Amino acid sequence: MTKRTRLSTAGLIFGVLFLVAACSRESNQTQQVTTTTEKGTSTAPPAKEVQTRDNVLIRVVHAIPKGPAVDLFADDQKAFDNVHFGKVTPYREIPDKLRANFTIRITGRANSQPLAENSETIGSGNHYTVIAFPDSDGHPTLTVVNDDLKPPDSHKAKVRFINASPDAGEVDVYPRTGKDALFDGVNFKSEAGYREVDPMRTTLEVRPEGKKNVLLTIPNTSLEAGKIYTIVLAGRTKAGQKLEAFTIEDELGTPTALSSFIETSSRAN
Repeated sequence: MTKRTRLSTAGLIFGVLFLVAACSRESNQTQQVTTTTEKGTSTAPPAKEVQTRDNVLIRVVHAIPKGPAVDLFADDQKAFDNVHFGKVTPYREIPDKLRANFTIRITGRANSQPLAENSETIGSGNHYTVIAFPDSDGHPTLTVVNDDLKPPDSHKAKVRFINASPDAGEVDVYPRTGKDALFDGVNFKSEAGYREVDPMRTTLEVRPEGKKNVLLTIPNTSLEAGKIYTIVLAGRTKAGQKLEAFTIEDELGTPTALSSFIETSSRAN
C-alpha cells in the first residue's frame, strides 16, 4: 500500500478550507442523512433543502476525557447544550454566515469565558463536525471538519480517521486480519481523509506508526457498502487514563418530496 500523506496541524486547517470549496457539490444531495452511533440514531434533512434556507448543518463530538459538559455556540447562537464526553450530537441547522465563530463554554455558563474557540469558513448546504478535544497541554481546543457525505461506490464503504489523542503520536490503523493499513502515520489533530474500502466486519487495531504493538482495539467494526464512517480516536495512553474510539455511521436515504420538487424545478429551469 502506498504510504498516505501525513497531515500537520496546519495541513488539517488548509484541508478543511479546501474541502469547503471542493465538496460544494455535497449541497446538491437530495437524500436525508441518517446517523448512527452507539448512543442511538438521528436523521438530518437533505443538504439541498438546507441550502434553500441558507443554512448549514453542524454536529458536535465531545472528546475531552473527564471534561465538563459543554454548550456550543455558533457566533451568538447556542447551537447545542449539555454535551457530555463521548457524545456525538445529531446534526442541527445554523445560518450560513460564510464564516462562523464556534465556542464552547461549561454548560449553563453562557456569559463565561469560552473554554475554546475556532473560526471557520462554512458553505451553505454542507455538513460539518465540530470536535472538542484536549491539546498537548490539556487545554480544550476545537477543530471543524467538513463531512463529505457524497455516497461511495455502491460496492464500497467510505471511511476516515481523526486523531484527537494528544499523546498517542502518529498512528496506523489496521484490520486485525489484514496486511495493509487502512490509514498510516495519522498525526495528532489530523484527519486522514476519506477513502473507499471493501466492506468488512473486523476488529480494528490502532498502532504506533510502523510498529506492531497495539494501542487500542476497536472490536466489532462493521464497514458496510454504501455507508460513510468517521472514527475519532480520543483519550491518552498515560497510566490511569485510556484511549477510546467513537465511530459515527452516516447513510444517505431516499430523496424527500421537497428535495425531489427542488431538483425537478432546477432541471426545468
